[in-house]
Amino acid sequence: MTFNNYFFRDRKDNYTALFLWIIFCLFYIFLNMPYVQYIKDNAEMLGTYSPFYGAPFPLNLFNFDPSMEYGKQAATIIHPFINFLTAPLTYLSSHSIGNMLYLLLQSGINALTTTIVYFMLRRSGSDISVSLLFSAFFGVSSYSIFTSLIPDSYSYAQFVIVLSAAYLQKCRAEQSFSIIPNASFTLINLGITSTNVVTFAGALFFSLFDLRSKKTTFRRFMTIMISALLMIIGFTALQYVLFSGKTWLSNVFGGLSNGALGYVTPFSFAHHAKAFYMLVVSPVLTPDVALIDPGIVAFATDLSKPYPFYVHIVGIGLFLLAVLGFIKGIKTRETWAIATYILFAFVLHIVVGFGLTTFQYDLYLYAGHYLFAFFILAAGFISSIRNVTVKRVMLGVIALFLLTTLANNIVKQNATLDIIQSSYTDVITQQDK
Repeated sequence: MTFNNYFFRDRKDNYTALFLWIIFCLFYIFLNMPYVQYIKDNAEMLGTYSPFYGAPFPLNLFNFDPSMEYGKQAATIIHPFINFLTAPLTYLSSHSIGNMLYLLLQSGINALTTTIVYFMLRRSGSDISVSLLFSAFFGVSSYSIFTSLIPDSYSYAQFVIVLSAAYLQKCRAEQSFSIIPNASFTLINLGITSTNVVTFAGALFFSLFDLRSKKTTFRRFMTIMISALLMIIGFTALQYVLFSGKTWLSNVFGGLSNGALGYVTPFSFAHHAKAFYMLVVSPVLTPDVALIDPGIVAFATDLSKPYPFYVHIVGIGLFLLAVLGFIKGIKTRETWAIATYILFAFVLHIVVGFGLTTFQYDLYLYAGHYLFAFFILAAGFISSIRNVTVKRVMLGVIALFLLTTLANNIVKQNATLDIIQSSYTDVITQQDK
């Protein structure tokens, strides 16, 4: 069975997914249009203070970097093949509608990611109520809204991660793991963000794992990885030819020092106590934002303000449901394949300490690598409830979580722009006087 036949075999689901895509695409565009207009109306002033080397998107939000506007020079050890995307997109945006191009494209991509989550839930056995509620809950998340606006790689990375997870779900269902498609997903995950190859490889291994045939599992896994390595070598050669002899290996040690190892600091509870909120809760419910560094005009989570009570309830509630979902399915390959994304994030950001060097500038941006997994696991737990009354009550709770998140994120999206405008007017432009 092909990927399309597996996921798109039910006409009612297809129409529901199309409806979700249209609604969320328009939702992201509508919410972010004022930002694009503000940038357009104040391009000269914003460009003067932008820390992004003249990139058309000048707002430094949540430590995102408008890397999609860096053209063919964007390839690094962290984003090895991203210039295959950034080169044409930079050219198209500079010769057409600028930042609006990224808003339209990334809104479509994020809306599509939401529909894939819906299909994953439906094909995993969740009923339409659970699937709709959790995919919509994921869709209204703060992260989905902001990554529709900011021309960074995270929207594309999240889409590829979720699409890859969906493909592995199809492979598990059929007990068939084709070499070329899985090797291709390995290549693409690496190409957009190098650490994503670890989570895909982990999810693939758990999907393949069978205690009754360990040798077969290992042999198939290594065959896919070797095939992916050959593809990586081939694309590196193509990159060398297309981009004037420059590849992601051109400055590998400088990239490790400046863009990878330079972000690593040991975790300290005294200094990083709010890491859980920055990594898990804020990407769902937009936090209060403040100008935290006038020097580079950095806007990020205002750590001096307490989180509202409802944020604790929704954020911790979602987290606990995901934990329960993991416990419920701990003996299944499906659960471990999805949990891999969260477990690796914990090891990378808490145990290793990647990103903690710039903790004050936010950890929010990393959520695209694992956020969807919380919703998949939480939905799995709700679907496993057999008591009809209890399940209905829990669905009502999730509906309240969704509406609370939606209201919070709409209000905070507008409030964040107000803070940006007032900061430039009252602080940034006054520094030179």
